[in-house]
Amino acid sequence: MLDWERIEPTRVTKVGWRTITTKTFRLPDGAEGPFDVVYPDGQEFANVIAITADNEVVIARQFRPGPEKIMDELPGGYVDEGETPQEAVERELLEETGYKAGAIEYLGAFHKDTYMNAMWHAFLATNCQKASEPEAEAHEH
Repeated sequence: MLDWERIEPTRVTKVGWRTITTKTFRLPDGAEGPFDVVYPDGQEFANVIAITADNEVVIARQFRPGPEKIMDELPGGYVDEGETPQEAVERELLEETGYKAGAIEYLGAFHKDTYMNAMWHAFLATNCQKASEPEAEAHEH
């Protein structure tokens, strides 16, 4: 299997708060074509499997407009500028669930979707304890 060759220019379009990045590639057979992906190059996210001392999994429950329903998810979100993935996941865990990790371990990084520029960092948090009530951001309830 051969890699595809990326051809510039790359086009970046803002749609609301989302970023659509259009990349053009030359395929191994010589054909060229554009591909739209979500998020800018280099975007990072972090999520966490959080477990309490009683071996219960901590989840974030939020309404999601795509499927139009309340969903149970692993806590996580954007890695803000100047923040490490671990700092981001500790912040997101507290904001979304009100829990703090007793110990935290890095599990690795992965691409969540083939049409997403973002890299996801996964963590395991153990001995999590309730520290506060969740702090919803704008458009989170």
